[in-house]
Amino acid sequence: MRVFFSLKFIIITIAVLLTTSISGQDQKVASIEFNKKIHDFGDIQLSAGKQNYTFTFKNISQQPVIIQTVISSCGCTTPTWTKNPVQPGESGKLSVTFLNDQGPIPFDKSLTVYVTGSPKPIILRIKGVVHAKKKSIKQLFPVLYGSMALRKSPIEVGQINQGTVDHETAEIANVSSSPIKVTFTDVSKGLSLSVTPETLAPGSKGDLIITIDTKVQKNWGVTSYVATPVINGKKASKKIEINATIREDFSDLSKADIDQAPLPMASRSSFNFGTITSGNKIDTIFEIKNLGRKDLLIHKIDLNEKGVVVVNPGKISPGASAKIGVKINTTGQLGEKIYILTLITNSPTRPIVNLLLSGEITK
Repeated sequence: MRVFFSLKFIIITIAVLLTTSISGQDQKVASIEFNKKIHDFGDIQLSAGKQNYTFTFKNISQQPVIIQTVISSCGCTTPTWTKNPVQPGESGKLSVTFLNDQGPIPFDKSLTVYVTGSPKPIILRIKGVVHAKKKSIKQLFPVLYGSMALRKSPIEVGQINQGTVDHETAEIANVSSSPIKVTFTDVSKGLSLSVTPETLAPGSKGDLIITIDTKVQKNWGVTSYVATPVINGKKASKKIEINATIREDFSDLSKADIDQAPLPMASRSSFNFGTITSGNKIDTIFEIKNLGRKDLLIHKIDLNEKGVVVVNPGKISPGASAKIGVKINTTGQLGEKIYILTLITNSPTRPIVNLLLSGEITK
């Protein structure tokens, strides 16, 4: 069977080969820049059907680039994109269709974009809330800060790499009958907030722009940032809380670095304390061994329940073991319980290690 190749196909293939050879080099800068990485559809009616948005991007490198593929996190999200090579300084498009066929629920879908010349894929997101029927602004934004309101509290922004700056958005609303201007005071170190538009009309929605700079103050694991809204010059009576999970940044590690990295291994990952009476104390030990070739650092141990006290060994040398002591005061607790200890480590293959304690507490 004879196969014929068009001139267009040959040109694209050559461009891919050229730009792929460039991307194989040790580059730290992305080759394209999107107009934004998150699009919020806001509130959508289920009856509205499919929703569409087009991201635009510009080639900021010195070579032609091609979007090789785009992987969607869900079959309900269909991407299409510019297939031809995009020359330096020129722009392209990536359009996404959200099928809106999953029912009246919030959605947050990701698109992983692989581009020639970029050291790692670019993550785009679309999100929104689907409703079966129309709701009032106060129903959509039930968390009140005077005349300003949020959908929920705390605001969860997900995982952030230590040493990076992360930008997120959350919707806010003016639930009053007068315009409001919102600023912030008593802001946590490493957090900055702004509102767009600067003045919110009565009954309108806006974006809360959240910037978290982990270089300003080093935190690990689940970290809460707070700020007090100031609405038309008057401080609100409570603070906005924003939660992030901060992990070590492994993006620049080579294969050799990973081969030499620390590797935690627990002698056991769970402990069943059986059935005990409320008020009794749980006292146990988990042993962690470092199977890697560099020091294992346990930056932090996050806990999902109150009343739990842990002893963090902090650092474990290669080949060595250390004990994590756990004591739990069960006073006031009843029912089936699962206590989760989440270890935040410097191991690129096991950055998070979960240890579980489970059982039943009776009167």
